[in-house]
Formats: sequence, structure tokens, C-alpha cells
Amino acid sequence: MSRYDHARALELSSRAFADSLSEREQDWLNQHLESCSDCKAQHEQLHAAIIALKTVSISAGNDLVQGTQRRIRALCLQTAARQRRMRPIWISSAFASVWMACTTPYVWQSFDVTGHWLHIPDLLWQMAFLVTWFTPALTGAAVAVWLRPQLTGTASGQMARASA
Repeated sequence: MSRYDHARALELSSRAFADSLSEREQDWLNQHLESCSDCKAQHEQLHAAIIALKTVSISAGNDLVQGTQRRIRALCLQTAARQRRMRPIWISSAFASVWMACTTPYVWQSFDVTGHWLHIPDLLWQMAFLVTWFTPALTGAAVAVWLRPQLTGTASGQMARASA
């Protein structure tokens, strides 16, 4: 038998206890375990370990459960508050994007006519157009950055404690 057969038997043996083997795989595993004493011993040890783990009862203390629930509620409230605070930003960003898309030809035309009427160099009025055109988006981005949750200090500490 090859190393591949033993590795496959170990992998199938692990999956067998989770009842995720097909009938063909189960037949192959049974045949291999009958002919290989090492794999059969590993299979029996794995079976004994799983039975031993199933008998262990793990319970959390009341303080631990209440503390975890309190932290989860606090994180949920913070997330909800953050979402409420960001909703107007998303609405204004969508409005600014639609406004920019709809008014681009008109604003371009007005800058073009005004630039030629006042004999302003093309590069100058085109740059003024870009500044005017990007101002709503840049303002929205600045507000979003200003209101974003801070990932330093208490927020990251709470997330580290919650995941530990």
C-alpha cells in the first residue's frame, strides 16, 4: 500500500465520524481497515477520542454569559448607531452622483461658453470645471472619512476582547 492510501484512509476515517462519506468511500475505508492494522488502530483511537470528547460537559459561568451578552449588546448598539449616522451620507452621495451625471453636459457647456467669452485659456476653464464637478463628491468623501468609525483605541480593543 502507498502513503496515499494511508493518508486517504485517515482522511476518510475522520470524515466517517461526521457521517459525510458516500457509500463507495465507506466501502473502500472498510476494506482498507481490514487489511491495514496501523490504519485500523488509528481509526479506533480516533473513535475513542471522539467518544471521550462527547462525554465532556463544558459549561460557562453565569458571569461569563452575562458579560458576553452585555458586550454583544453594546457592539450591536454601536453598529446600529453607526449605520444611522452613515445613512444620510450614503443618501447624499447617491444624490451627488446622480446630480453630477445629469448636469455634466450643461455645466461643461456653460464653462466652455464663459471661458471663450472671457478669453480664458482652455486649460484654465477646464480645470475650473473639474474642480466644480468634483466638489460634491469630495465634500461627501470628506464627511464620510470624518464620521467613519475609528479603528484605534477602544473600538479595536473591544473587538479584540470580543473575539478572544
